[in-house]
Amino acid sequence: MTGLPADGPVVWPLAHHRGALVPRDEATLPVGSIALRYGISVFEGIRLYRQDRGGVAPWLLRPHLDRLRNSCRLMGLDEGCAADVPAIIDELVAAQGIDEDGYVRVAASAANSGGIDEAAVTALTVTITRAGRKRRPGDHEGMRLGISAWQRPSDAVFPSAAKNISAYAGPRLALAQARRDGYDSCVLRTADGVISEAPTATAFLVEGGRVVTPRLSDHVLPGVTRAWVLATAPSLGHEAVEDAVTEERLTAADEVFLCGTGLEFGPVREVAGVRLSGGSPGPVTKALVDAYFAQARGATAPTGVDLGLTGGR
Repeated sequence: MTGLPADGPVVWPLAHHRGALVPRDEATLPVGSIALRYGISVFEGIRLYRQDRGGVAPWLLRPHLDRLRNSCRLMGLDEGCAADVPAIIDELVAAQGIDEDGYVRVAASAANSGGIDEAAVTALTVTITRAGRKRRPGDHEGMRLGISAWQRPSDAVFPSAAKNISAYAGPRLALAQARRDGYDSCVLRTADGVISEAPTATAFLVEGGRVVTPRLSDHVLPGVTRAWVLATAPSLGHEAVEDAVTEERLTAADEVFLCGTGLEFGPVREVAGVRLSGGSPGPVTKALVDAYFAQARGATAPTGVDLGLTGGR
């Protein structure tokens, strides 16, 4: 089976589902499954980048699998399924002749039927979708970012370190409202009023060359791209810290950007109607983007990352 033509569909047709390669449409779960009844399904999105030397490779695979294991532990799923993912990605790439950028979605779901207290039987599903860069710094004006009235729940309500599908229901509503209000995206706050994160991405600001992002304790998902930025910024001459971030700090920042596996990087030109002074993308954002793609495509060695997964998180 060969790679898709340039004008073909945006998905490759095979899925690895419950131990076998099947057509995507056959990668299903029972309507009465715990995944569908109670939203017990964790996932990872992993970028597949074409390498400068040829071929494709999954980007930052190890931290993605570490987070998948942690999400499974938190949600009562079998964390051992993560061990099979590297070979499955290779199998899907080879079977479909994939030789361009893609987005690998790995899902571990409670496939069995049962009540809310039933132990989960884990089903692993892996698919790959064509995925070019969504935003290219320099060829657009940057995002308009709103401050949502919706909040991120505390860890006493739901574990923010679990990348579970149900955790996206509230942020989805927040993003829909932001779009209705004329924004490209938004950030949510905690009950204490500090900035947490965007619906599907981490928020960063730049203050005088210093790179700042909300703390994990502000109900932030331990993002893989977030960890990469924190590890890489010092090598580019910029201190990188986690701190309490307020709306006032965002609107006063020199630069603001969102980042995440799906989005990659989204430079921001305006926060809550306030135009940022540093431009979009600003020099620090641009330097990070350049370093990211140099590493992702194999031109330079990748930065090691620490997701900060400790204790019950």
